[in-house]
Amino acid sequence: KVRKAIFTFANIPLRIKATDVPKILRDVPQDVLATVIAAADSDEDVAAVNFIMENTSKRMSASLREEADGLGDIKPRTAERAMTQVVNAIRDLVTSGEIELRKPDEDDDG
Repeated sequence: KVRKAIFTFANIPLRIKATDVPKILRDVPQDVLATVIAAADSDEDVAAVNFIMENTSKRMSASLREEADGLGDIKPRTAERAMTQVVNAIRDLVTSGEIELRKPDEDDDG
């Protein structure tokens, strides 16, 4: 039960429906998203960033990547704060009923 309740930035591709990504992006400032993109270094975080970018308009994705490229190295504490903001925005959307988290064992059809 605890494992199913835990939700981190790396869980985004597994727990979020692609169609819900635009709702999430509306609630997260662009500078925070750019920070997350620039800071992603683990395979799981990179996969989460790629999932977000793949489900974003090409124009917004290009703009975010360009902004991220200009940020240079991101301090771990700054990266963690930005990822936490994204996770908190998702949790707020879940709480308000705007989106639902998929169960960790659901497949893409679920």
